[in-house]
Amino acid sequence: MFKIFIFLRTTVRNSLVLFLCSIPFSAFSEVGDLYYCEMTQAIEIKEGRLIQYIPQKFKFRVVNQDLIQFGGDSNYFSGLELKIIDFSENGEQFYGDNFEFSFGSFYFAEVFRWPSDDIDTLTATALSAECAAVDDYSV
Repeated sequence: MFKIFIFLRTTVRNSLVLFLCSIPFSAFSEVGDLYYCEMTQAIEIKEGRLIQYIPQKFKFRVVNQDLIQFGGDSNYFSGLELKIIDFSENGEQFYGDNFEFSFGSFYFAEVFRWPSDDIDTLTATALSAECAAVDDYSV
């Protein structure tokens, strides 16, 4: 009798684990999600000099599967919109021409050409940030 009880308990526990593992986790990125991010690195190369900036905080929203929109707070991305080129099925990865979001990590890099009188000046900016989905009322 005791062996039957152990067998049933083990079978039920294994079935429950298999069931929970088969449920798709829809808590990943979805349209409308708001992300709060804290930069881990922020650098710029301007006129041959490397400039390290104090990391900033920013937020962005996945407006639809081809667009993210940044908040209006005073930071590097203030009011910016970036086009998403590919949005993965699992929702935890998407990228555009100059950014990538992957499992909570955000990366951005861009080169700007500033026209001048004699030689155009190039400026390269790169940053990384860690992000988490948050409720609208928490930020």
